[in-house]
Amino acid sequence: MSDLLWKKDGVRIDARIMRFLAGDDVLLDREFFLYDITASKAHVEGLARIGLLGDDECVALLRELDALAADFRSGAFVLDARHEDGHSAIEARLTERLGDAGRKVHTGRSRNDQILVATRLWLKDRLTQLAARC
Repeated sequence: MSDLLWKKDGVRIDARIMRFLAGDDVLLDREFFLYDITASKAHVEGLARIGLLGDDECVALLRELDALAADFRSGAFVLDARHEDGHSAIEARLTERLGDAGRKVHTGRSRNDQILVATRLWLKDRLTQLAARC
C-alpha cells in the first residue's frame, strides 16, 4: 500500500477501507495493464514531439515501458494491492528506474483519460478477435 497516491506518511490505512476503495479493482487493472502501457508509450512519444520530454527521456521511458510489459507477461512484475491501480504502478516503476523522467509519463492527461484510452484499446482488441472468428 506504500504506492497509493493519496496515502500520507505515518498514517495507517484500515484494511476495510482498502477493500471498499479497491476491492477487486486489481483484477480489472490486470486485464487492462498492457493496454495502459501501450497508451503510455503513445503519450510519451507525443510529449517528446511537442518538446515536453527530451530525446533521451523519451528513449528511456519507451525502453522501460517495453521492459515492464515483458515483465508483466512473464510474471516477473505482478500488479497487486501495493499500487492503487495500473496507472500508479506504471508511474511508480518508471520513477523507481528513471527518477524524474518517470514522473513525467502522465503529464497532461487525467486518470479518466488513461482509463478511457485503455478501455477503448482493450475493446478494439476484443472486437478484432471476435471478428476473426466470424
